[in-house]
Amino acid sequence: MNMLTLTMVRLLSLERPCVEGMPSHLAAGSGLTQVGNRIHVVADDALELGVFDRHSQDPGRLFRLFERPTLPLDEHERKKLKPDLESSCLLQHDGKSFWVGLGSGSTEQRNKGVCVTLNEAGEPQSRVEFDLTPLYDELKKGHPELNIEGTAPIVEQGRLRLAQRGNGSQIDNTLIDLDLEGAFAAAREGKAWGPELIRQERPLELPSLTGSNGPVALTITDLSPLSQGRCLFTAAAEDTSNPYEDGEVLGSCIGVVDLNGGVSQIFQVDKKVKLEGISGQEKEGGVEALVVTDNDDPAHGATVYQTWLSLTA
Repeated sequence: MNMLTLTMVRLLSLERPCVEGMPSHLAAGSGLTQVGNRIHVVADDALELGVFDRHSQDPGRLFRLFERPTLPLDEHERKKLKPDLESSCLLQHDGKSFWVGLGSGSTEQRNKGVCVTLNEAGEPQSRVEFDLTPLYDELKKGHPELNIEGTAPIVEQGRLRLAQRGNGSQIDNTLIDLDLEGAFAAAREGKAWGPELIRQERPLELPSLTGSNGPVALTITDLSPLSQGRCLFTAAAEDTSNPYEDGEVLGSCIGVVDLNGGVSQIFQVDKKVKLEGISGQEKEGGVEALVVTDNDDPAHGATVYQTWLSLTA
């Protein structure tokens, strides 16, 4: 497998901590989008969206996503209560931009989504929550260890593609397509997503990375839309047998998946990190991609890296 070089863009330092007594940074970067010079990073262990300047190391700002009690400092209690926003994407409507984030669905506490209105500069202005329980209850019939970790609009097909990360006892990487118009309208209005939005599911076949105890399967951790129905994706080889507990990370990959779920390109990155968020911008000859890490350690802040992929036909 060919290697991609990651170049550091910035650390995710903050003007203030998410919770008093915690470090002033985002540690668990789990979704990344960009509007102009603004980078949006959602952390799976926070109630806020981080907004950062791509071209500066100035501390980022926080925008509150959920009106619920502040999460506790204790790491184990925090994990029980966190909304676990693992995926995010940008959508457009009537000349306005919206940021949409989804909970993973791996516990009942993680069944909420949020839709944020952005201004032209990419700054959050207002937000509305919506319930994912009806949709996730249906998806759990086929994916009992549900763990939604990526989302990307495939506008030309009218689909909103979700990535089910199969890092549990069963390897279950699956692409789940929803009706884009229906899902987006419901999100803007704060209405629940239900099973009527489901359009199609496609299995995603990924290779393994070799560790000291043998091969560890790559599991998908995020999506970002490209042209022609394709998506960029990140995947991590994490040695764990359930979607709730973290494990040793052997490494991460970046690849391209087509509309039908076929992987046309895949590259391992040159750093031993867990990549959980990606945003790509197509340019002549390829894609400039930004990625963000999840360190699984509140004491160490996440990092945004840049890389370049040459696209095959």
